[in-house]
Amino acid sequence: SAETSCGGNSNNYEHYFRILELLSEVKIGVVLVELVRSTPTDLDPSAEDELRQEALEILCDLIRTIITCVHVDHPPEVAAHAEVAVAACIEEFDGSVPVQVLDEILVFVGAGPIQWVTNPAAVRAAAAVALAKKKRQPPPFPQSEMPPAQIQQTNPQYLVAAKIIRRTEDKISSPIAALLNGLLGGDTDVVTSISVVDLTETTTTDARGKTVSTPSAAAVTSTGQVAHTGADVWSITYELHRIAPQILTTVIGTVASSLVYPEVGPRWRATKLLGRLFAARSSSIAVKFRICFSQWLRRSADTEQKIRETMVKGLVSFLTNKSHETDLCQDVNESLATILTKDPSLDVRLLAIRQVCELAHNATNDAISDTAATTPSTTTSNTTTPPSRTYTPDISVFSAELLLAVANRVSSKNKTERRDAITGLAQIFHKHYIRKILRHVQDGGDDCDIEVILRVLHEHCSEEQTKNYKFVVEAEEKFGWIPQKVFECVYFSDATDPELRNRIYQIVDDVLLDGGLTATSRAVGLAIILHGLKKKGKENAFKWMCALFSQRSQLQRALGLYLDARVKAKGCEAGSAEAFTADAEAMEKLEVVASLSSPLVGISSSNSDSSADMSSVLKRFHTAKDKHIFRILSTIASPTHSPSARKRAFDELPKRTKGMGAVSVAWTKALARRCSMGAFVNFESIEHCIILAQESFEANDCKVSSLFLTCVKTMIASFPALAATKESFKNLVEFLEVVRTDVTPEAKKELEEYGIVTLISDILAKSASSMPASDVGGKGNGDDEETISIYETLRSQLLRLCKNDGTPEQARNSVHALSSLVNPVSQHLSLPSRVKKEKKEFEPLLKALVAPSRLAVPDDSMASKQKSKIVSVLSAIAAVAECAPYAFNSTGEGKTPLCWGERAIDFSLNAVLLGKNTSSNLSNEEYSSDSGSESETESPAKGRRSSTARGNKAAVASSKENDKVNISVHCRMICASIEVLICHIRATIVRAKADGAKSELEAPSTEHVAKVFKTLIDILEQNGQPPSSRNERYCKTVQDQAELRRCAATNLLRLCDANLQLENTYLTPKMWHILSATFLDKDIHARESIMEELSCM
Repeated sequence: SAETSCGGNSNNYEHYFRILELLSEVKIGVVLVELVRSTPTDLDPSAEDELRQEALEILCDLIRTIITCVHVDHPPEVAAHAEVAVAACIEEFDGSVPVQVLDEILVFVGAGPIQWVTNPAAVRAAAAVALAKKKRQPPPFPQSEMPPAQIQQTNPQYLVAAKIIRRTEDKISSPIAALLNGLLGGDTDVVTSISVVDLTETTTTDARGKTVSTPSAAAVTSTGQVAHTGADVWSITYELHRIAPQILTTVIGTVASSLVYPEVGPRWRATKLLGRLFAARSSSIAVKFRICFSQWLRRSADTEQKIRETMVKGLVSFLTNKSHETDLCQDVNESLATILTKDPSLDVRLLAIRQVCELAHNATNDAISDTAATTPSTTTSNTTTPPSRTYTPDISVFSAELLLAVANRVSSKNKTERRDAITGLAQIFHKHYIRKILRHVQDGGDDCDIEVILRVLHEHCSEEQTKNYKFVVEAEEKFGWIPQKVFECVYFSDATDPELRNRIYQIVDDVLLDGGLTATSRAVGLAIILHGLKKKGKENAFKWMCALFSQRSQLQRALGLYLDARVKAKGCEAGSAEAFTADAEAMEKLEVVASLSSPLVGISSSNSDSSADMSSVLKRFHTAKDKHIFRILSTIASPTHSPSARKRAFDELPKRTKGMGAVSVAWTKALARRCSMGAFVNFESIEHCIILAQESFEANDCKVSSLFLTCVKTMIASFPALAATKESFKNLVEFLEVVRTDVTPEAKKELEEYGIVTLISDILAKSASSMPASDVGGKGNGDDEETISIYETLRSQLLRLCKNDGTPEQARNSVHALSSLVNPVSQHLSLPSRVKKEKKEFEPLLKALVAPSRLAVPDDSMASKQKSKIVSVLSAIAAVAECAPYAFNSTGEGKTPLCWGERAIDFSLNAVLLGKNTSSNLSNEEYSSDSGSESETESPAKGRRSSTARGNKAAVASSKENDKVNISVHCRMICASIEVLICHIRATIVRAKADGAKSELEAPSTEHVAKVFKTLIDILEQNGQPPSSRNERYCKTVQDQAELRRCAATNLLRLCDANLQLENTYLTPKMWHILSATFLDKDIHARESIMEELSCM
């Protein structure tokens, strides 16, 4: 009947339906049950047994036939009649139901609710293809569009068997439980009497190519027919929990006893079955059988790898379906964490990493995500199986300890393991932390209300307010540390693990802050991540992040130099000596690019390209005829390129380099990825950071403003050009003018507390050197009025910071910014022109700085704020000595023969360090011309926004000194004086060597250099005591003496620079011994600074 149509026109169907209807109404099967239960007394015992056996076989055949006759296309009445007919037979039994009868029903239960059947569409398609092939015609459709060979379909026999069990549960539950216990316990009588005896499974591949577990051999029934090959005791037990879970009350304990079975097979199958039962969403077996659940969890430490892999899948499945069972999920988390940290098998750990990370990434804040799964294509109204659902757990089900266990594998020796672990964690961080935090900012778009942004940042970056939000604290503990792990992976260099290095670039560029976020959201996200990296204990991650971006910056510069050299080589006459020389120089620069890019790892082995060495790849690349390759690379060789330029490079470069071979294509793709700016930081995010800093200040929130400015400062340390765009620079100049001229006394205190002016000046100092020459304003340069106004406004504010009320760091930054504006790197001026501009700008400034009213040792009667001005003045003088050596060494004016720079040197060495009474012999008339600039309080013009200037490495070494409030003014004055002397010596020698014979600079006298060396050594030899007894009473604290040792040692190391070649002449062996002792200085801050300076030599 299974093959007949369900339509009413079939005579066979009507006949069969009537028979089935009569069976259900008359219940003829009851007669067979009576024969099985009792036989006539006039027969001998052997005949009675034979008759009883025959009746039982007929009854089993009847039950099998009735259930089998139900087809998926039949109306519901057919299944209803079959259910009634079989249930009547079972209900007629008193007490025990024969095992053979149970066997016939359980076989269909074990087959499961879904079955795979031949796809009629695939049969028709195969026939059409065969016919076309026979007629030598093209196939009617391509192979990729062929329908699947099999499709899913509801198993009607399973549904009928399930209804029978539910209908007769009172009668059948105990016999079924006894049967299953006998099978699982290995009862010989039970095993030999039924067909579901197969307790061993083998792994096979079905018609769809999917790996499944099936019995090792087909079971034969008592009638000689082959039973359903999927019906084994394990699958039956699992299906029964859906139909009548009460039946399994005594079975679960029997299954759990197999967990400690000495043989691997039964132990593995018991582990697998219990994992499916505990994780089943429709059951509460794990709650009811806590002891069995605990026994099952112990299998996560089983000696057999196969069982531990099964445990990983079961544990992850439990988290998927049972996220509401908090206590049990905690135990599961602990078991998974143990596997991740202690399992000896790499395959097991990789499986755990991938499954945990995938599930955590797919998790949502909703318990269920309804998505229709693949359903049977021929289901009808008699299908009672509900549509499949994809269950995704709540992210709260994953403990912080579990994610930390995944992070533990980042330090693994296996490359694949650490790569998979950090990738999964980064994806989890993006979806469940940063996206969730930024959702309101993202909804607001690029014009998001500043109040929304301030609220988000205060919740996640203010320690005082964060404690008031429990969910913020929990999210921080669970996900906030992930960026730290990402950047700590930068530790693995290209020589150690280049594939991980490439993956880190990809994670930073495209995962942590993906391109789907608005520029405003990315700016806020950047502030949150950097704030987390700067917390105590995460300093190493911050340094590795800076190292990563520094490498990208170096690669961009190297690529730009190579492209320029290549253009120069192509411009030479072909075949000439000049062309060969230029081409060789270009190749050398390309080799530098290759040293900063990804090496050829895992590329040559995966293709047939025989010449996979780097030299051949570079040669092919260099000699490529497609000029568009180099034009595309030139667009990403600057950090200010757009996201569209990056996307175009990724799309076009692989296509255009295809002819060079697979190795060259892979290397070019890696070069483009490492060189281009991703979503984490680019000119858009920096521009929005500057704008948001302004808006935060206008909203009276200096703390948030400093967060955004810190982001800008951090990133332009590697990419100065990001803040040198015209719009960003205008914003910075406008911001500087506002905070310097239009603030209330209360706001001024807040500005000083959070260092807003210092941050802006630092940004200007670092970025101004990267400004295009056309954007550097100045009278007479042909610039528009707005640019000139911006330049004059900036210059006025910078001069005020240098001469009037700037801190030492602000004064130093202002000088460097002025230097970059006067002589930008992009302008290639002749030496006389450069010297002329330098003197014109800095001689008046230097003259004002060395005025007696400013350059004087403070006495005790002066106010503390007035005393500290001398430190700012000396810092500005040191910066002038470094940035403008020609102006610093130019001839002075007035009655004294000393130039302005010599007066500063004389004051620093003799008055401050040696404590001698010196007089500058300067009359007030000599400084009268500067009096107007000293009283200047208003900026001459209000500009908008413009680009910036760059600080220098010499100033950075001592930039932290002003943060130490415990250091006295006299100690800081001595350190600033040492800076003046060292900057003068270094800048004069280096610039004179660089400019060659045309330079008018004269090297410092040997007597002066020797005196400086001796003075610094004396400070170290006296354990940080000032060289002058006049200053000893001001520098008696431990902090002051440690700071003096730090300053003297670091500056001595700077004088030992190989470019200066001074150490052989002035540094005696005794001095070397004294200097080397500072490497073990008892003060940790001094020791760190000294060792850092040593590493930079």
